[in-house]
Amino acid sequence: MRYSAWPDKIREILNVGIKLDAVGVENWALTREQATDALKRFAELEIPILGGDVYEKIDSVIQSNYDNWYSNPRSEEGSSDYTKRSIDEAKKYIESYPEVEGRDMFFVFTPQSE
Repeated sequence: MRYSAWPDKIREILNVGIKLDAVGVENWALTREQATDALKRFAELEIPILGGDVYEKIDSVIQSNYDNWYSNPRSEEGSSDYTKRSIDEAKKYIESYPEVEGRDMFFVFTPQSE
């Protein structure tokens, strides 16, 4: 989904990051700390995270490193349970993602829009 079609509340959460328009992606790349804060806000607003991608800065350019995760709703869970699980999975993925000295890592979310 194009971020221009996202509700304002989603854009407000994500636009603390680095805009990715220069690499042809309509989204923002967030540092680990920004991503963790964003997940707290998504939880407060009960917005599930469909998945996300990992980007890194290489030669001063932020680009995808092709690592990603996703969370599909399960048939037996309600929307509230899915929201909680999707945010928990995103948080675990980000927290467990290895930190490598000298590499700047960023996280890009795909939140569910209404």
